[in-house]
Amino acid sequence: MDYTSNLQKLRNSLAELGGNAIVVAINNSFGNFDDEVSNLTQISGFSGSNGRAVVTAHEAVLCVDGRYVNQANKQVDTSIWEVCIYPSVTTTTLLSRMIKKDQTLAVGPFSITHSSYLSILKLSKEIGFNVKVLDEASSTKLFGIPTPSNTKLFLMNEADVGESHGDRIDRIRNAIDNGEAVLLTEKPVTGWCTGMRLQKVTSDKSVLPACAVYIAHTGKPIVFCDLELKEASDDFSYVPLSSFKDVMSTMDKVTVNCNFATIPVYFPWTLQSLGFQVQQSKVDVGQFESIKNQVEISNLRTAAELTSIAFIKALAYVETCPRTTEVGVIEVFETALRKNEAFMDMSFNAISSFGENTSIVHYNPKTLGSIDIDRDGLFLFDAGAHFTSATTDMTRVIYRGNSLTREMVDIYTTVLKSVIMLSSARFPDKTKAACLDSIARFLVWRKGFDYNFGTGHGVGSFGNVHEHPSISQGSNERITNDMVFTVEPGIYKLDFGVRLENMLRTVASPTYPGYIEFETLNFIPFCKKLIDAKRLDSGEREWLNSYHALIYKKFSCAFADDPATLSWLKENTKEI
Repeated sequence: MDYTSNLQKLRNSLAELGGNAIVVAINNSFGNFDDEVSNLTQISGFSGSNGRAVVTAHEAVLCVDGRYVNQANKQVDTSIWEVCIYPSVTTTTLLSRMIKKDQTLAVGPFSITHSSYLSILKLSKEIGFNVKVLDEASSTKLFGIPTPSNTKLFLMNEADVGESHGDRIDRIRNAIDNGEAVLLTEKPVTGWCTGMRLQKVTSDKSVLPACAVYIAHTGKPIVFCDLELKEASDDFSYVPLSSFKDVMSTMDKVTVNCNFATIPVYFPWTLQSLGFQVQQSKVDVGQFESIKNQVEISNLRTAAELTSIAFIKALAYVETCPRTTEVGVIEVFETALRKNEAFMDMSFNAISSFGENTSIVHYNPKTLGSIDIDRDGLFLFDAGAHFTSATTDMTRVIYRGNSLTREMVDIYTTVLKSVIMLSSARFPDKTKAACLDSIARFLVWRKGFDYNFGTGHGVGSFGNVHEHPSISQGSNERITNDMVFTVEPGIYKLDFGVRLENMLRTVASPTYPGYIEFETLNFIPFCKKLIDAKRLDSGEREWLNSYHALIYKKFSCAFADDPATLSWLKENTKEI
């Protein structure tokens, strides 16, 4: 693909529309389309899952978070593109530099959130530039017509999710004030309350459709989506997304609660044009979604164990085979998963990285070029699976061979101690997620490092692999009983990276009323070669040895007919 040519076409089309600058996000659409190259990739070559650019006639600046800095610098033409790191550089920071008084900034209706739009509006008043929200025809002129997906939708079985979707919708309805409504667009919460799932998993392994759910205090909820639903639901009306403006124009003009941080600007912008009042949502649907019922917890526990078995198989393969490739390891992992009837697909594009590639946080060998694994080196594997009623995500780093360095051991041990510290934590009920993030970062900070991503995220019941709660530095979400989320601290250098990830469930402390503790759901050995046992205190050593003993007890029988994997498992679960 000729990215430079595409960038120039964008500039030419933008000038024809009367724009001087444009904000380009990963996707400039909210519909459900066949797998395609994102808008940002079309003009830059950057293929990460998160990023935003500002383009003018003479400048092109790509802003990515810390996970994607190395990848962005490798993928884009840095003689054309300037790469910046978010949040050190924000969209408004770039606009302050790149757009002048009386000029016009174009934004796609689905390319930025409402909170970003409000920040841009505030800046526009300070500088004196105009903001133009593009209509569908203008967006099409800039980026072409995407191909609609022919994937249909189905509804999750109540037996798989533990409660009816009508009951979940009622919980949301009961949380809003009389005379108000809520509009949901975030995939984890729309999937949670409607039960809608894609029949065909997308290229980025999503099983949740893009849709908007309108729930008023009275009347049947309305789901706006442009895919065919296999069966009608008694819990909501189902209409095309393209009819959003027409349908809402007939509704009572109430105050609508929206999550400004996640909702595309199109929806509040359209509602306000129709006479609705829009306010930052008082309803925390993410909290509803993040607390799992006992059916969901049982399903997640089973799924985590099935994924662990496949993980052990893949890691043992890396260490024992003479030669393989980064993609080859993914194939071994997926083949092991397919032995389970409940397996649907990978839950995201697996990160299978060897050697220096481990330094790229979201490395994808299928897009960046798979390399051979035929020598000594670090191997990082971050993968998960969609099962019929649960989703998983976990990460391990191992060392193939014996030429490891003292620095590798030191960094790996620090990250391991961070995992154990948080996994062993006890904290008051409803503690903010940001506090847990700090616990995981504490030992990493002491070594003079940090990681440019959150410590963890919720995982769903055959849903989005990244759900509520967010365990990150800025998260105010409250952590309570029966949540399931990952803990994944890491340290990344220019030549290698280490990240370790477990799935944890929160449980009420049996001995300290009002406190929360953790249950670890996945069972994969940590790499003994990379652990400096002298740095583990007695509590850490006890935690690790107990964890490894449980792994061997659980899974040794699963590899009775696979002596190579069984031998690897036995060696890596020995007491330290």
